[in-house]
Amino acid sequence: MVDVALLLGGPSEERGISLNSARSVADHLEGRVVDLKEIIFFDRQVRPYAIPRGLLYCNTPSDFDFKLAHEGRPLTDEELVARLRNADLVFPVMHGAFGEDGQVQALLERAGVPYVGTGAEACATAFDKYRAKQALDAVGIGAVPSVLVDAEMSDVEAEQVVAEAFPGVDKLVLKPAAGGSSIDVFVARDRGAAADILRTLRKRHDRIVIQPRMTGVEVTTIVLDGPDGPVALVPVEIELQNRANDDEIFDYRRKYLASNDSHYHCPPPRDDATIAAIQGVAEAVFSELGLRDFARIDAWLQPDGSVLVSDVNPISGMEQNSFLFIQAAQLGMAHADVLREVLKAAARRVGLEFPETSDAAAQGGQPVAVLFGGATAERQVSVLSGTNVWLKLARSEKYAPVPYLLAPDGSVWQVSYSTALRHSVEEVVYACRDGLRLEERRSRLAERIIERLQLPERARSVSVAPPVQLSMEEFLERHDLVFIALHGGAGENGTLQELLDRHGIRYNGSGPEASRLCADKYETGKVVATLESEGIHTARRIRVDVPEVVNAAAVEALWHDIITECTDTRVVVKPLDDGCSAGIVPLGNAADLGRYFELINAGARRIKDAGFSLLSPDQLVEMPTNRPQHLLFEDYIDTDDVRVEDHSGAAELVWGRDRDTGWIEVTVGVIGPKGAMVAMNPSITVASAGILSLEEKFMGGTGINITPPPGPPLGRVEPGAVEAVRARIARTANVLGMEGYGRIDAFMHHKTGEIIVIEANSLPGLTPATVFYHQGLAEEPPVPPRQILERILDLATHS
Repeated sequence: MVDVALLLGGPSEERGISLNSARSVADHLEGRVVDLKEIIFFDRQVRPYAIPRGLLYCNTPSDFDFKLAHEGRPLTDEELVARLRNADLVFPVMHGAFGEDGQVQALLERAGVPYVGTGAEACATAFDKYRAKQALDAVGIGAVPSVLVDAEMSDVEAEQVVAEAFPGVDKLVLKPAAGGSSIDVFVARDRGAAADILRTLRKRHDRIVIQPRMTGVEVTTIVLDGPDGPVALVPVEIELQNRANDDEIFDYRRKYLASNDSHYHCPPPRDDATIAAIQGVAEAVFSELGLRDFARIDAWLQPDGSVLVSDVNPISGMEQNSFLFIQAAQLGMAHADVLREVLKAAARRVGLEFPETSDAAAQGGQPVAVLFGGATAERQVSVLSGTNVWLKLARSEKYAPVPYLLAPDGSVWQVSYSTALRHSVEEVVYACRDGLRLEERRSRLAERIIERLQLPERARSVSVAPPVQLSMEEFLERHDLVFIALHGGAGENGTLQELLDRHGIRYNGSGPEASRLCADKYETGKVVATLESEGIHTARRIRVDVPEVVNAAAVEALWHDIITECTDTRVVVKPLDDGCSAGIVPLGNAADLGRYFELINAGARRIKDAGFSLLSPDQLVEMPTNRPQHLLFEDYIDTDDVRVEDHSGAAELVWGRDRDTGWIEVTVGVIGPKGAMVAMNPSITVASAGILSLEEKFMGGTGINITPPPGPPLGRVEPGAVEAVRARIARTANVLGMEGYGRIDAFMHHKTGEIIVIEANSLPGLTPATVFYHQGLAEEPPVPPRQILERILDLATHS
């Protein structure tokens, strides 16, 4: 057994991604070979805290920053060193400043503890884009051309650098020299725009790199430190989708949000010689910069076949569907397999014996088909939910999950391990078809890598068999237990449940009748209205048919009817029977209403910068995939403003500074058999712009969820209010006929515990950082995520 200390957090804007990576590492690495001995979180001031495992399932560090600042105690230097020395290996899972620039590595070297990854001095060079370019230039490795603006330059000198950079090139890219690969990266269309961007960046960063806007193909390659030197895995080629213009880049949102905005091709659709050239450059960078154990090398494949390095990442991201896991899966390696290889490389380097026992997933459990995807606006979130359920259950001793994708055309793919690790339904379908077409190439590339890494069969625990396409009937014939991980549409409105019932197949969640009721937000509200005397309310609302022809007079008249019914000048519009995020927009006037109708009738796929008075310009709303026949308009409920702010180096929960209405938005998981559902601890959901964005709901590292709502002195929830909410939410679930599990979104009064129910979700999201897991871990005793999923299936099999 090898004891490991996990380090995460830090001051970087990528600290949320660090949390996601650490969660993934903890989920997959711990087992018969590895024990997670310590978890150390560094706050924005790099103060270290020993934290419990449960905090890893929060959505962002802001979910608990303020609790540590008030209720926690930073470790002293001596305590930190003592905890680190409790472990055989320290694994820094930190991105950006402090984590990848050599600072935490220097700390570990001073403490005299062995750790995973590149040393302090090499990190300092590799992470700085300009220093890395200089080092690569010195040994003849091609890198993206760059010029530097540093803190010692005056504004005039800095603008002169911009004016003279790369004559003949119109578009420039500006980014921090010591920053991540996707945050604060901007494309300037001309020199004037570049000068404006530079002034903004210099307020936040001391060193700015200016580069020409690259053409060609973006590629990224994971390199592992093998027994005989660095070995590049099968590269990923990145293709951007849905670009409004050529200035859009592979940014933070395209990397981390479940969307169809990026496609990953692995292996790349290139000949063997080109792939070998990409791998050769990545391995040379690894060697020349003195990298260790593992790293990720980003580059541009040029039209002439040359490869120019753009970014060196000493600690690659390790989220659920990261490049590390996509590329390793081409060899038949599960998440746990490749993480153990990284640890083995570090152990080999420091002379630590590493057990050879495999942690392969248990195979004796009851088979369960995990079905995700579909054709709704929430299909991409379904991919994240389904793959997360599959991966967590893969280590269950009770159930043996098999992943399936429901394609938009209604067919079903039994996906392979590697093709499942994508962000969107379309990308998974493409990867399945690509996998069949490129299987011979994948196999040939994998054989060479396996040989060079000297990987025994026990280090490759998953099948590399290509995906299989089935009809729905063929899928139904294969299984008698299905975990439905679909969101919206036929997966959540009772249609699929009826089909499974007809075939005698057990499934998670509510039956057809309750599913149909919960999917119709208007009918849900009518049932909830019967509970008014019990302190359970519903928002005032009106159902409206979508008009095919829109004119100004009709819109004005309808707007008057809507605000009269809702008794407010602001309302929230949402499709009557879609998921919990598609097409939800706050409206403040008749012009907003007319604009919304226009977009609905035009078949708009998404809304961004559409001129809505209550929607921030950069907020994106995914729209329904099919034109809805009915819309629901309901009260816009003002809530207390709740946010986490940094005050003099300490995180503070700021509550009610601008608005003190008594109401806060919460979401509450429910679980149990029909008629006996119980509610878990509520979570406050914090919206940055009045209404939760898609990112805040589903993108790990973005939205803030606080579980449970805190009372004094941290918050304003009165004693007893949380228990009152739990009782009322459970009552609501049981009256709606829900069973198995679900989630109810509501507003709670923080003094009385009364609730205003907004909607009930019969198949809530189960993405890696879902509040459902937070709430299970907040129970007494805590219920870990895998046990919650097993409990959901137990309820399905025994109902």
